[in-house]
Amino acid sequence: MSAFRISRFVASVLLGFGFGLLAVLPASAQDKAAEYPAHTPEELVAMTAHTPAGLKASVTFVVRKADVGKKGTGRDHVFLDSMEDYRDPHSLNVNVFPHSAERLHLNGDPKDLVGKSVTVSGVVRRVRIHCQNGCPQDASAGHYYQTQMYVREGDDAQIEEPAEK
Repeated sequence: MSAFRISRFVASVLLGFGFGLLAVLPASAQDKAAEYPAHTPEELVAMTAHTPAGLKASVTFVVRKADVGKKGTGRDHVFLDSMEDYRDPHSLNVNVFPHSAERLHLNGDPKDLVGKSVTVSGVVRRVRIHCQNGCPQDASAGHYYQTQMYVREGDDAQIEEPAEK
């Protein structure tokens, strides 16, 4: 067998194998997985500390706290947090915009989401939060940082019941 025929054979096997892998996921899911690589909340908190512009990512976590924004630009936004204290520097705080909350049918009490698994794709940023009269974590501090992720489209998040133990 000539070298050309062997290389064509190897190329066709590799190409076929590659296409076999691509056939496992729909094209849109493949594109999204490539654009939004999966990370843990802890990884995202660490990564955004060194990425001021933010980054695109996908994350799955169990909601530890959920609430609705009550003032300012957060009014009517649903917040899903990976830690019970959203001010904890290790917490990933997901901000679901009102129109996305409607598409996800989050019209009920957000506290019903506590304990459920959420998978979110979007932009993650480290955000400086200014405090007046000191911050809850440090009365002498004028600010602290949160790691926030934004859900602007309803298909950027999926909420699932927790797996049975």
